[in-house]
Amino acid sequence: MANYLVGCDIGTSGAKAIVIDDQGATLGSSYIEYPLLASRPGWSEHDPRDYWRVFKHVVSGAIKSANVHNTEIAGLSISSCSPCSVFVDRDGNALDQSQTWLDRRAVDECAYVQQFYSADEIFELTANTLDPHIGALKLLWEKNNRPEIYHRTYKMLNPANYITMLLTGEFVTDYSNASLTGLIFDIRNRQWRMDIAEKVGLDPDKFTRLAPCDEVVGAVTRSAAAECGLAAGTPVVAGTMDCNAGWLGNGATLPGDASFVMGTAGALGVVHQNTTFTKTMTNVVHTAYSDKSYTTLAGTACCGGLLRYFRDTFAATDARIAQENGADIYDILTAEAKDIPPGADGLLTLPYLSGERTPLWNPLARGVVFGLSLSHTRGHWVRSLMESAMYAVYHCVKIMRENGLEMKLPIVVSEGGSKSPLWRQIAADIMGIAFSYTPDAKGAPMGNAINAGVGVGIFKDYEVAKDFLTAGELSKPDAANHVVYQQYFAQYLQLYKDVKPDFDSLAALLQAD
Repeated sequence: MANYLVGCDIGTSGAKAIVIDDQGATLGSSYIEYPLLASRPGWSEHDPRDYWRVFKHVVSGAIKSANVHNTEIAGLSISSCSPCSVFVDRDGNALDQSQTWLDRRAVDECAYVQQFYSADEIFELTANTLDPHIGALKLLWEKNNRPEIYHRTYKMLNPANYITMLLTGEFVTDYSNASLTGLIFDIRNRQWRMDIAEKVGLDPDKFTRLAPCDEVVGAVTRSAAAECGLAAGTPVVAGTMDCNAGWLGNGATLPGDASFVMGTAGALGVVHQNTTFTKTMTNVVHTAYSDKSYTTLAGTACCGGLLRYFRDTFAATDARIAQENGADIYDILTAEAKDIPPGADGLLTLPYLSGERTPLWNPLARGVVFGLSLSHTRGHWVRSLMESAMYAVYHCVKIMRENGLEMKLPIVVSEGGSKSPLWRQIAADIMGIAFSYTPDAKGAPMGNAINAGVGVGIFKDYEVAKDFLTAGELSKPDAANHVVYQQYFAQYLQLYKDVKPDFDSLAALLQAD
């Protein structure tokens, strides 16, 4: 068996896989989009059948484009968006739609848990804020609202763990995805607290075995191999969450390493090994050295997803015409935004189309467009959306720095929106820090391939991630633009403070309907 490795990421809006060799060269890749379902405000779902469908498509496609035989694949690792919920029976059949990390429906369940445990108690155990999006509350919501699904559920899995189960027959959750199950995960000791599960009324048996991210948890079965293009017997490594994989692919392995993944969400992570966690941030076990390392995460709900929403809602015809002519609608939209000055001539957006996570933790927050006038063009809208996502990340970065978290500069940035030089420059100008962009970075799939390589022993440690990176394009902050953006950032914070009570009353109106 040759030293080829497969890394696959099941993201929020698309899946990608790559094949690399033991020198980190990418030999083949494949990508496909799939639907994100939002049937009502605060809800966000996937069809679990799509996870398996897109996995088979991208893995077989990557192997084919790499022109290698599937028996030459030495190992595989998978990441996915998190926390998501896949409820399966004893035979591994999905029983319901998967609630994605964007889903915030479990508001009542969140309030219920707070009858038993204070916010400080929960943070001390999990290093995370109790919020409707966490995995344990998704399961509790099913119990309260779809008891027939809950009682038939054998295990709750994350999409990456679900694919691993379909490949190997093993029900297992890696440490990083367990971090975002929240509530019952002891992040320091890396174990479930089943007493807490029982206290809040959850069946402890519905949670799976825990494993380090690089543990080989099984091998591809003959039946799975017949469907997905892998060879039977191929080792499968436990896996990780998508942003962790992206940061690893960007070389973030050691304390102080920082990386920003501009995917559907905005995920800026900083690696550390101390257990003094920053409140209002998300804190997870890191993929690299998952026995001792953590990442503190600025996790904003909408980043690249803002432009996808704008494309699909307001520029669908233009997108179709652009595709027919071999053009990219995102290039067209960002070109229109390029000539708009910093601050978008007073057009300010709150980017909370799916509520907000760090640092606000407000599931009821919604998008707001403020300052709109007849002089504003489509380019203003696009620039305002781009700026709003960076304000949200900057809010988190300021808190991280104020709490003394070591952050090496420049920060490596990749994926999604980072392909836009304009968006990278906006990020640098708003935050006042430099970002390094590597055009050929493969992001999360590369992180997965490296994780697989460590797991099966091809790589001695995770430091190969740095060896596989080439020097990036540097976006340095413009001092004058940063001054302008400081003023708009202050307005952004004030705007949220002003309208926050209205989010509550709007939610009450929707419930009344």
